[in-house]
Amino acid sequence: MKDFNKKYGYILSIGGVLGFVAMVWQASERITMLKNPDKALNCNLNPIIDCGAVLGNKLAALFGFPNAFIGIVVFSMLAMAGFALLSEIKFNTKFKKIVFGLATILIMFSMWFFAVSLYSIGKICIFCAVGWIVSIPIFIYATLDLLSDLKSKNSKKYYNWLFSNKYKVLIVWYLIMLGLFLLKFRDYYFN
Repeated sequence: MKDFNKKYGYILSIGGVLGFVAMVWQASERITMLKNPDKALNCNLNPIIDCGAVLGNKLAALFGFPNAFIGIVVFSMLAMAGFALLSEIKFNTKFKKIVFGLATILIMFSMWFFAVSLYSIGKICIFCAVGWIVSIPIFIYATLDLLSDLKSKNSKKYYNWLFSNKYKVLIVWYLIMLGLFLLKFRDYYFN
């Protein structure tokens, strides 16, 4: 379990910091866009990777403020939990549930905005992509951590399956997202 806690600590810390930096950078790009609406953003890389189109969409500010602000808060909290694990602080079940809740909110919001970006906006923001990429291992490990504490027969069964297949789940998840991305933008990338 100590080896798992160390890996989990690194995943939370590194994923949390990468997500935090991406969301801060995204928020700064949003501010730049609001100050200079005619200026192209630095993160507009091509017709598909176009942060300006994504950040200018109303769904990029779902609750009236930029979605990046939610990411800043959630990623910073997850990074702090990771630093705590790396300091060998033991999580009690209540704290594991909080971290799992944050990871669940993060993955749900990430996958929703991934779908919105692909199929509604039709563009991808590079900073969102960083958040999507790091949210998956965070969610998988948070699920494992919580399942390891639960005492039911089913939770042990799910834990054993997920623990044995965590890398397969991660790779398949990434491949599905990559496949959906390439399928959506096949005309641009394969013509």
